[in-house]
Amino acid sequence: MTEGRKLTGRDWSIRYVMGRPSWDLGGPHPELVARLTEDPTLGGEARGTRAFVPGCGLGHDAEALAEAGWAVTAVDYAAELEPLVKGRFGPVGCRFVAEDALTFDDPEPYELLFDHTFFCAIHPEDRPVFGEMARRLVGKGGRVCSIVFPLGKQLAAGGPPWGITPEDLEAALGSDFEKVDDQPVALCGHPSWSERWAVFARL
Repeated sequence: MTEGRKLTGRDWSIRYVMGRPSWDLGGPHPELVARLTEDPTLGGEARGTRAFVPGCGLGHDAEALAEAGWAVTAVDYAAELEPLVKGRFGPVGCRFVAEDALTFDDPEPYELLFDHTFFCAIHPEDRPVFGEMARRLVGKGGRVCSIVFPLGKQLAAGGPPWGITPEDLEAALGSDFEKVDDQPVALCGHPSWSERWAVFARL
């Protein structure tokens, strides 16, 4: 059994209005920064291709992807985030949308869905909806890249963040995706928990 209620858009807005939430790193995840430099499929080769960042929060990861050349759409429940991110998003061409990412739709597919602190924020009952979102938005040959944390946290401990594993993501994404990478994060952003870098390719 999982404890804890599902959070609303107002709940998330209050958390940001009260100050920087505990899960916010104050910058992009260091593993993402390193991979944008070292992995040409995330860095230079990706220039101009489309990336979707659900639950973007203060937008550090979205901004880093945009600076690396991705055409980024960043979505978050909390409309109050818009004035906090627009000054950084504008110069790098990152688009912010105040909407529920799980129901967001776009007629043009994305080549990348980047997840960090979104899947773990979803109530476990809604994880299948994450898979529906990914299948709707990620085009064939595209990828879901996730920084998976907090590993080892029991669901009974509640959330967010809820404990997750790469296998939880794999189950939510279903047979339309194939796991192509799953390894420990070398540059940890959340030292209280173990993290993994997991990538799933859209078939």
